[in-house]
Amino acid sequence: MFLKPVIKHRKGANGKDERYVYFRLSESYRDSRGKIHQRMIMGLGELLELPKQSQLDKLIEVLNEMVLHHQLPLCEDTAVMDIAHKVYEELKRLNRIGEIKRVEEDRQKHLREQPARENNSSPVSDYLTIDADSVKNLHARTIGAEQVCISTLEKLKVRDFLKSKGWKKRDIDIALVQIACRAIYPYSELRTVKVLRENSAVCEIVGIDPFTITKDDLYRSAHNLFELQEDLELWLYNRTRSLFAMDDKILLFDLTNTYFEGRMSASELCRYGRSKEKRSDCPLVALGAVVNTEGMLVRSRIFEGNRADCKTLQQMIGSLEGSTTCDTHRKIIVMDAGISTKENLDWLKAHHYEYITVMRSAGVKYTTIDNTRKTVTDNKGQQIELQKVRVEGLSDTVLLVDSELKTRKEQSMYRRACGVYEEGLKAIESGIYRKGGTKKRDAVNLRLGRLKERSYGVHNDYEVTFEYDEKDITRAMSWKKKEARSQLTESSHGTYLIATNMDENEEENIWQFYNVIRTVEETFRILKTDLDIRPVYHKTDEGIKAHLHLAILAYWVVSSVQYQLKKKGIGHQWNELVRVMKTQVVVTTRATQNDGARVEIRQCTEPEEKLNQILTALDIKTPLIKRKKFVWHPKAPPQKNIHSLTGT
Repeated sequence: MFLKPVIKHRKGANGKDERYVYFRLSESYRDSRGKIHQRMIMGLGELLELPKQSQLDKLIEVLNEMVLHHQLPLCEDTAVMDIAHKVYEELKRLNRIGEIKRVEEDRQKHLREQPARENNSSPVSDYLTIDADSVKNLHARTIGAEQVCISTLEKLKVRDFLKSKGWKKRDIDIALVQIACRAIYPYSELRTVKVLRENSAVCEIVGIDPFTITKDDLYRSAHNLFELQEDLELWLYNRTRSLFAMDDKILLFDLTNTYFEGRMSASELCRYGRSKEKRSDCPLVALGAVVNTEGMLVRSRIFEGNRADCKTLQQMIGSLEGSTTCDTHRKIIVMDAGISTKENLDWLKAHHYEYITVMRSAGVKYTTIDNTRKTVTDNKGQQIELQKVRVEGLSDTVLLVDSELKTRKEQSMYRRACGVYEEGLKAIESGIYRKGGTKKRDAVNLRLGRLKERSYGVHNDYEVTFEYDEKDITRAMSWKKKEARSQLTESSHGTYLIATNMDENEEENIWQFYNVIRTVEETFRILKTDLDIRPVYHKTDEGIKAHLHLAILAYWVVSSVQYQLKKKGIGHQWNELVRVMKTQVVVTTRATQNDGARVEIRQCTEPEEKLNQILTALDIKTPLIKRKKFVWHPKAPPQKNIHSLTGT
């Protein structure tokens, strides 16, 4: 044991800040990895009774004799002895004496075995005779996915970036642990703490005690990472470009949104809008992403939930100027119909971007240039027909895309929706004629309005009429389908228009350029499903942004791993990769030798075939946790003091 002085501050009698020294009774110990740490046993206060350093030295000498050897040394300083007795009695009350002795015995044992370790020899033979019934496997923790994520973060040099920003080692370790955990265990901060302590070996990999990490540490780390969002995102972008030799010629831009549990009335970020997950009953927040054709992020931004998709393009794409490799190459932006307003397309042209987009085809009239159609196959093996068309007043090249399978699917959905709508109309009509049913004009119209909300737009293809009496009671109801409009709707199923200002004449090339939009859709799928960003339970805008940013950082890890594996012919989705990687664990095997010595070996299980292929593809050759062996010898019986017993 030793005394550790700590400098503290407090308000003095005159109201000014003053410093004072606070002493802690502390001890050194070794963790399961053999590293030395310090921890406080108890606080001793200022020890104003012992103003001299010699008195403090004598106090710790007396305490060590009393606690470790149960002896009371001679000391003439009554102040020292009074404090020593008080501390000893408090340690007894707290049941800490046995633990302190055990730690000291382990330390002395380590010192005795130090010469043998330095001479590359072990005091215990590698061949041991043990009691088979005593073998136990303890403290099993998953390590396969953890070492893949930590290795990837080290390749991306996130540690170097945070160190350059003045972060301390412990804060960096917590950040790496949190990002890796978000990729593997996308849980809340509170549940993540439990995972770190009970399930995962990620703390053991980076060298930090999981029991020192609290949920507040994780909240603080996530907020601090978000403060570095732009710089960290640019660092990761440049690092992946150089690490994987990428050259971004085509950029994909899209937005998604996620919903919240709770009203979020005080939030400036959460707004009600059109939910892409059909949760318009909840407040939303929008996430914009620019990715390349390999699914690697280029830029991400967080927007208000009611921000229209078309109002984000200029901010997102404008932020790329001067920071991407496409600045010196042909710049092509691929986007969906919700973003391609005339204002945005004009802005892209003015800034020398080429674009490919689905047209907003409502009310667009086109004529075919010729009757030639080309047939291509998409990435799902479905046949797609392409035909060039001309749109009046538009100089862009326009392609008509027609998918037979998509046509059958959309027609089936449309007819089913029509059937559901008609069943709803019949229910309303039944209520009008049934005794006790809904008959009042306002109530009937309310039922019809709710039915229209669930009709997916098919109500526009129907004409519904009511007859009322002088008391606004509905007496009759009728409806009919608008056949001409319905036929027009069905004729548009499975077809859409792609517009581009590229100087490209081949229909197939234009289609292949546009078809990579599926990549950004996969990005959002991973964020929402595998990294579980929905729903959000945070109550402040800062917490919301930190939560989403942490998921984005985890996606950098996921996309980097998937890119490397894809190059080696391994194309699994992330949740499947995690399942395979979790088959490897690190475990402590404990056994007792015939002489009573206890042996513990902590090591990783051998990777199974599928995991071994993943590790080989990622160039991870050895486990990040090396094999360790610990031996505890039985204590020899104490020698009796003959003189003290005989009194001579």
